[in-house]
Amino acid sequence: MRGFEVVAVVIGLFFAIGIAVGVLLVVALPALKSVVQRRRNALRYMDRADWRELPPHDGDERPPPWPGRRG
Repeated sequence: MRGFEVVAVVIGLFFAIGIAVGVLLVVALPALKSVVQRRRNALRYMDRADWRELPPHDGDERPPPWPGRRG
């Protein structure tokens, strides 16, 4: 192999490895984001009620008026 061929192979390897790492990151980051978000929400709301549940209904009271609406 000549010097030019060695340089071309090294550049090609770096290019291929960079594309492979980029594809893996694109696939893995959404999964990691959901894991981190779930863990963060669990720590933030550990002592409080679950923020995804509605508060209990107290009776026949009407809901408060919509902000900015007259009447």
